[in-house]
Amino acid sequence: MRILIGKFLLLMLAVLTVGVRAGSAQITTQMDFKMAQSFVVGNTTLPAGSYVIKPVQGTDQSVIEIASMTGKPAVMVEVELVTPDAAQTGGQLVFNKYKNVLALSQIVPGGGNQAYKLTAGHPEKLAAKTEKPTKQTVAAAAK
Repeated sequence: MRILIGKFLLLMLAVLTVGVRAGSAQITTQMDFKMAQSFVVGNTTLPAGSYVIKPVQGTDQSVIEIASMTGKPAVMVEVELVTPDAAQTGGQLVFNKYKNVLALSQIVPGGGNQAYKLTAGHPEKLAAKTEKPTKQTVAAAAK
């Protein structure tokens, strides 16, 4: 009986530890950033300006909204949790830069071991057929 209780407590501790680690880098409220040029999120092109990224309630962090500070334009996109590159520290956005397309590819909240990967939209897929992208990062501030 004592061994069974010990195993149960060890299992509960492991579950709690994993839960804390998984939540450490999630976007809990919002991230703000500014763009000097237009950029693509999925299949939507957003103009230069100030934006906010926030999770969409009820989606278990699998859908985020990127909206202008005024609320419009806005786009919701599905994301996948991934491990960021070790060189990525602090809150930042990673873009794939092509000749005529700047596509948001990853959101790194910072302070943890998770990032959000966005699926490439049609504009980026077309550009990727003929070009190899370079990476461009933009700082984002968690609020």
